[in-house]
Amino acid sequence: MRNLQFDVISETAPGDKFRRLFSKSWPAYRAWYLDEGEAARPSYLECINALETYMPELLPLYRQLLELLDCDDLQARFLSLYCPPPFYSGCSQLIYKKEQCALIRNYDFPAFLCEGTILRSQWRDKKIIGMADCVWGILDGLNDAGLAVSINYGGRLVEGKGFGITIVVRYVLETCSTVAEAVAAFKRIPVHLDYNIALLDQAGNHATLFIAPDRAPCVTQATTSTNHQGPPEQDKPLFLEDSIPRLDALNRLAAPGDSCLQDTIPHFLQPPLYRSHETCASGTLYTAVYNPLAGQVSYIWPHHSLQLTFDQFPEQTLDIHYVV
Repeated sequence: MRNLQFDVISETAPGDKFRRLFSKSWPAYRAWYLDEGEAARPSYLECINALETYMPELLPLYRQLLELLDCDDLQARFLSLYCPPPFYSGCSQLIYKKEQCALIRNYDFPAFLCEGTILRSQWRDKKIIGMADCVWGILDGLNDAGLAVSINYGGRLVEGKGFGITIVVRYVLETCSTVAEAVAAFKRIPVHLDYNIALLDQAGNHATLFIAPDRAPCVTQATTSTNHQGPPEQDKPLFLEDSIPRLDALNRLAAPGDSCLQDTIPHFLQPPLYRSHETCASGTLYTAVYNPLAGQVSYIWPHHSLQLTFDQFPEQTLDIHYVV
């Protein structure tokens, strides 16, 4: 049995709860950040210049965090999430558009590396509910303007100069209200790895972006994505060999038919979309369902579920057990 604790936390502005999160997470993040040696990471000047160039709206918040945490040079560089070490995940995403609209995703990652923090915040003008990563980054989330965002790894194993994707997701949720605004932001902010970005807004607009550090973003109306970008290259193995079977399963769920959202969600708790921790290094850690029109978020596990809204957000701790 493998266990993971999820902490559901609400803090309008960064304060004592955020400070405790950072203190708890920093030893593991420090080891990861220095995995390739400190010289492999950019200087503080490079980090702050990159933030000022590409995400200036986050600079006041970034400086507030540095002061709150009394950061040293290394911690400040880490929190910029500019040119961090690579990190790879699985994940399956479906933009569901039938009797209602929802963004459904499975997050696949080693349990011992997942932060497990569901955070409601209002650090600028928007309320945000999201699954935290790297303390203030976001893996997937929803803001109170009705914009939902989630990510999965694109699988091309290409590295470049840019930001870790989760800080870009934070930026988009803090500053954007629509899919069009989010697309514009993702198109101009460099990322260090390739990712597939699923977007859905309150009006039902959607997009899937395929982004990478070595080529221009590709904006599509696809409603499904797993861990590859485009047709597989001949004689080149996929990053995850089950990426195509999972995409095929998602495409079947997206196809016209009489099924409803409540009929669709259980498929994410079964193979091939649900990746077992017994057979996969990156097993499924949670299913997230974002409903922008209702302002509702659901986190679902095989034996537990949690429904949250911006007004109904009880703080709690969940102990999730994964069979391995």
